[in-house]
Amino acid sequence: MERHIRRDRDLSRRAVLAGGAAAGASLAVGVSAPAILAETRAPLRIGMLNIFTGPLTYNGEHNWDGMNLYLEQIGWTIAGRKVELIKEDDQANPQVGLQKVRKLVESDQVDLVCGPQGSNVAMAILNYIKQSGTFLLVSGAGNDAITWERIPRMFRTSISSWQLCHPMGAWVYDNLGKEAVLLGTDFAAGHDTLAEFKAAYTARGGKVLKEIYPPLGTTDFSVYLTDVKAISPPVTYNWFGGTDAIRYVQQYAEAGLKEKTRMVGFAALIDSTSIVAQGRAALGVVTSTIYTDTLETPENKRFVADYRAKYKDYPDLFSEYGYVAARVIDETVKATDGDTADKDKLAAAMAKVTFNAPRGPFRFDPVTHHPIQNVYICEVRDIDGRLANKDIAVIKDVRDPGKKEA
Repeated sequence: MERHIRRDRDLSRRAVLAGGAAAGASLAVGVSAPAILAETRAPLRIGMLNIFTGPLTYNGEHNWDGMNLYLEQIGWTIAGRKVELIKEDDQANPQVGLQKVRKLVESDQVDLVCGPQGSNVAMAILNYIKQSGTFLLVSGAGNDAITWERIPRMFRTSISSWQLCHPMGAWVYDNLGKEAVLLGTDFAAGHDTLAEFKAAYTARGGKVLKEIYPPLGTTDFSVYLTDVKAISPPVTYNWFGGTDAIRYVQQYAEAGLKEKTRMVGFAALIDSTSIVAQGRAALGVVTSTIYTDTLETPENKRFVADYRAKYKDYPDLFSEYGYVAARVIDETVKATDGDTADKDKLAAAMAKVTFNAPRGPFRFDPVTHHPIQNVYICEVRDIDGRLANKDIAVIKDVRDPGKKEA
């Protein structure tokens, strides 16, 4: 467990924040509180349940970094309450995740829980969340069934598989190929993602020739890529994340597949961290996402500059997940004047939150508690000597249906 508690005596940090107030005015509106008020109110305790070990470690770490950046920008204080961010590692393991969320709620007595990243962990903790009445802000996991649950005290600030895959299925059919092979990691997110892409792709008229599911942590994809090469489809759709995505993209290029079979995939396939290791093997790969660091908006330019200044790196999808989650909490708790005890009141306030995020316009569907947001089709390009995802198309205001489609 790791606790990060902002102290009043950190005067030098306050000076820096004060000096940068003009540049970050949209973030800081209404968040200042007299020091004496902050001292008389109980700390706001946020539990962060995420993946901090294993192949998907950096996804969780970047989510954590994004949250920390936003909280630092507002002085670690919301509505006069000092913020304590308590970190727990679920190891992408459902049983471990359930144990850790119980600890956060029952032992640490957090006001709300953020995360998890793993869809398998998210599904494992849902019953406990419902039974305990815990307030959960899903800041990572993308499986569709989370939205179907319609839990009154649960919101999501990331994506659903449907939200990225449905627009992508139609776009791929229209622009890249009428037949495809699908490949994804053999766990919840991989299966959900491929199923959603397949539904949209085949509804458009596309034909899926084969589905392939390598296990999480696969180091040698040659047997699967040999299969793809023998089939020789015009396009493959892929879900891999973390170090699996790095190896997969590299080996795909080494197998000579890129020349004949276009690689497309889910957002996790290419991000600002994996792309450095993937190198030029990633060039030309097309993905769908809600965020890329090259978006030309004032909010994103500021976010990228602040993130690079703090972490000496470019933000990715997972960084933005954490950053947006922190702002949603900030806006919500301010709206309740710091009251987090009344969870129904908290939920009503969160449902009304709306702002321009680095990803673009952000708001919740009041029925599903899922974000309504833009989806970007991106291609990896060499931009001034740096490989990066560049948006080449946008589908605006995509709303998840919130139910399983036939």
